[in-house]
Amino acid sequence: MNFGLERIHSLLEALGRPDERTQIVHVAGTNGKGSVCAYIASVLGTCGYSVGRFNSPHLIEPRDSINVNGQAVSQALYDEAFAHVHQLNKNGAIGASSFECLVGAAFYVFDKAKLDFVVLEVGLGGLLDATNAIRHPAMTVITAIGLDHAHILGHTLEEIATAKAGIMKKGCPVVIAPQDSKKVLDTLVRHADKTGAPYRVAQPSEFIRPNVCQLDIDQAHYIYPIRLVGDYQRMNSATAVTALDWLYRMKLIAMTPEQLATGMNETRWPGRLDWVNVDKYGLRQLLVDGAHNPPATIALRKYIDSLAKNRVIWIIGSTAGKDLHAMMKELIRPQDAVYAVTFTQPEGMPWIKSSSPSDIAKEATQAQSVECCSGLDDALSKAGSISTDHDVVVLCGSLYLVADLYRKLSSPE
Repeated sequence: MNFGLERIHSLLEALGRPDERTQIVHVAGTNGKGSVCAYIASVLGTCGYSVGRFNSPHLIEPRDSINVNGQAVSQALYDEAFAHVHQLNKNGAIGASSFECLVGAAFYVFDKAKLDFVVLEVGLGGLLDATNAIRHPAMTVITAIGLDHAHILGHTLEEIATAKAGIMKKGCPVVIAPQDSKKVLDTLVRHADKTGAPYRVAQPSEFIRPNVCQLDIDQAHYIYPIRLVGDYQRMNSATAVTALDWLYRMKLIAMTPEQLATGMNETRWPGRLDWVNVDKYGLRQLLVDGAHNPPATIALRKYIDSLAKNRVIWIIGSTAGKDLHAMMKELIRPQDAVYAVTFTQPEGMPWIKSSSPSDIAKEATQAQSVECCSGLDDALSKAGSISTDHDVVVLCGSLYLVADLYRKLSSPE
């Protein structure tokens, strides 16, 4: 991948800088970016604002990355946007990458919709990511930092944090999520000070009832329900609420505590601790999670342990280059069963490759049984044939594998 912002700047200039005709909340981090974006966009929509949201990678199909007022953009508009951007790219001999064209297409769509806000998720890293071509965000947000994409961003948490912190801008407020590492938090705070970006460090919310959170910010007292499960949602939701509270205090939005509670409760984010029915394969319930790096697998394992089941039956697929050893070490227990699979090549993302099932199997040797499967159908059938009420069946390791499952479940028989 050829990183740098020259091409995306040229593309946005050719588009007439549509990114400067809306207010942007720019979100970077290792884990939690998607759900934080979803929370913020949902609450802004509940408050009556028109909102665009950009997330990558897409889940089911490429147009999913571009969302307007809670709906993925239509295929016709997606095609129109890409045709226009590709023509500008060709005419200007810009040489923009496919991801840079996707960012340009998103802003073409957002500009056409004349939106009040855009919630923009970083693709990879921060400093050199194509989304960082925006010059005047209303706010930036840094979610939890962990080891991922180390071959590109750096081999220490501090190096990765510095890359993510590259989205901070002078004079632009930044919300920093709770961090597991003091060194990471110190790195982010130092970068904010050096950049001249006013910052707030979010504090985790508390569960006062199952799926109901409480968070105090200065004199404000927020109580809000959430449907996304997992203890880490205390951090993700608090980060979003801290950002929304600050937007309100800056008078950039009007918001009541009731609107915030409604918007938080209405937030959905598929592929994160998502329970689905797959009766066709003899599975009453399947836990689906896109956990694809060590911090995400830690959170997934913590949630599974809370279920108090005897055994986990894993269906695992991973992107090539991920730290399979660390992931398997965190996830697998001696009584578990593992079915290793590949995922379908994602459309429009030729740089993404699936790990071979044999590579996964080599790192899952602590399990009671490990099998390489011919495909997802094979793995689901085998998992269904051995599962009992005392087991939990989990599909994880990559959002691309999650997408394969969702496509399978939504397709007609």
